Amino acid sequence: MTEREQREIARQVAEGSDVFDFDRALKLVQRRPADAEKILRMRETSKRSREEFARARERRRIALRELL
Repeated sequence: MTEREQREIARQVAEGSDVFDFDRALKLVQRRPADAEKILRMRETSKRSREEFARARERRRIALRELL
């Protein structure tokens, strides 16, 4: 992995994190790149779940409004 790729992954890990600042995320990427990638995959999975729940909530809201 190039230094540029490491820095990009570190930026993504640090973005919106309460635990990782950029320097800490970069150390993680350099020492345990698989763990950094796993964090990003878990965030993406969580994001998709939240989006699906939001869509389901909106469908229920619309259905309820149509019933009333």
